[in-house]
Parts: sequence; structure tokens; C-alpha cells
Amino acid sequence: MSKIGCREIYFIETKQSNQIDFLVDKIKEAIKELSLPSEYDVRIYKNVYACCGVGGNSIIVEVVGPEEETIKSIDLKAMSKILEFCEKEGYNTGHHVLEQYEFL
Repeated sequence: MSKIGCREIYFIETKQSNQIDFLVDKIKEAIKELSLPSEYDVRIYKNVYACCGVGGNSIIVEVVGPEEETIKSIDLKAMSKILEFCEKEGYNTGHHVLEQYEFL
């Protein structure tokens, strides 16, 4: 039976949707480079949030597969790629927040 690990990355000051779309596409390309086992899948999609007058965009990363430890490992690799790309493209770490990893 498959398990799902999930994490959300909030981009507080990035309100332009096309920037997030570009980032999602680039992250998907980077994840392909990880050469994951066939029984694991990484789903990446955009979300829009608002809370207490503050709003922005976020990216949700889900890792699906049979073993929790492998899912956690894939998540860490994916987060590493995301942070590397954000730094390279100028998405300053002060402008995004990584949520705690959780299993659904």
C-alpha cells in the first residue's frame, strides 16, 4: 500500500503566479534528475493562500511510495534541489518558509 509524504513551501513575497509556475516547472525538471525508483512518484503543484491579510503562493510537494524511510530520503533530496534552485534564481531564503514534513 502506498504512503504519501507532504510538505508545503510558502513564498511570502512572490505574488506573481507566473514566477511560481516557472519555479514548479524547474523543480519538476530537477526531480527527474534524481532517477527515482519506479514505485515512487513526486507530485509538485502550486497553491495560493491567504491568512490574516497576508497572502501569496506556495508549492506543495508530495512523495508517494511504499516505504516511509525512502519517502523521507526522496523528500530531503527534493528539498535540497528546491533550495539550491531558489538560491541560484534569487528566491531569497528570507522570502519562503518550508513547512514541517508530514505523512498523510
